[in-house]
Amino acid sequence: MDNYEINILRRGGNWKKVRPDDLINDEINNVPKENKKLNQKSQNDFLFNVTKIDSIISKLETLETEKNKLKEELKKFEDAFLKKKKIAEVEINIISKEKEMIEKTISIIKSLKSF
Repeated sequence: MDNYEINILRRGGNWKKVRPDDLINDEINNVPKENKKLNQKSQNDFLFNVTKIDSIISKLETLETEKNKLKEELKKFEDAFLKKKKIAEVEINIISKEKEMIEKTISIIKSLKSF
């Protein structure tokens, strides 16, 4: 039973006869050194790119943190100005009422003068 062969159809369309003891992987292991170097370079480039992406993500997270701190600072200024606005509105209301009373008083004085 050890004397049999397997026919393998290659991509090119031709057949190859292989014995069970033959290593089919020999062709895979006999990749030219140039291809191995390209493969190694490709893996190094991939790892380099992954490292760069990780660095960019880290920088983006730092920027996001800084952005949030600046937003909090702006919120404090906004709150301070809203308080000042409310105080100013209250003062304006008080002054408006005082103006109305003064105008009414002037009106009464004018009407009394014409009496």
